[in-house]
Amino acid sequence: MFGFIQANINDLSEEDKQRYKAAYCGLCHVLGEKYGLKGRLSLSYDLTFLLLLLTSLYEPDEISGESRCVVHPMKKHSFFTNKYTEYAADMTIALTYHKCLDDWNDDKKASAKKYASMLEKSYNDIKNKWRVQISVMENELDFIKILEENNDLKPDLCANAFGRIMAAVFVPEKDNWESYLGKIGYDIGRYIYLADAAVDLEKDKKNHSYNPLVNTIEKVEDMRPMLMSVLGGASDAFEKLPLERDTGLLKNILYSGLWIKFNEGASERKGEKNGK
Repeated sequence: MFGFIQANINDLSEEDKQRYKAAYCGLCHVLGEKYGLKGRLSLSYDLTFLLLLLTSLYEPDEISGESRCVVHPMKKHSFFTNKYTEYAADMTIALTYHKCLDDWNDDKKASAKKYASMLEKSYNDIKNKWRVQISVMENELDFIKILEENNDLKPDLCANAFGRIMAAVFVPEKDNWESYLGKIGYDIGRYIYLADAAVDLEKDKKNHSYNPLVNTIEKVEDMRPMLMSVLGGASDAFEKLPLERDTGLLKNILYSGLWIKFNEGASERKGEKNGK
């Protein structure tokens, strides 16, 4: 389910592109500092949105710098970090660890099992540090696993469970903004689960894999009205936050970037139906 929370790069200003890359490189930098190369391998854009959102809301002190990395060794890249970069790094490791376990349990991918074992110690340290978030993560993933084993085809049950995971991830601390951040995370989580299931529908049918949408929709595009409704709740909560910095970038991700992977899936299925 990784890959959904991204920016629509083509619609960003040059300034926002650089800011987005700096946040992403900062996350990579902290993953490397805290967890080494195995941590950097978990890097994705998904929690860059959360990092930017928390940074805009709480305005923490930032540390800026330049560095080279394994992927881009020849050229230095600008980055920034703050207290929420470390939080996003911890949550990235935790979510990646569970994704690896899921890939091993579902498809017996040896590489996933090996990577999970590499992350296990770091995951346990994160579990002790962020007990609430990890407790919700583990409990809800266990619930989703039960639904899958029972072939329960009520889409909302799985989607709501994943929404509760993301709601917990989006709330690093208890304060006046907790309900708004939790709502944004909850609805984005529900969106990710349902959009991912829609995109994977045909593949799951062919492989006889669990997909709660098998009796709900016939094609990917059928899911769009429900997904628009789901993200409407996240948008309402987002607009209530007193954000000033990076608002254009954040809106780009929430209102446009989140749809990229779903739209690609819908276009691919449409192309297949038309014999392209």
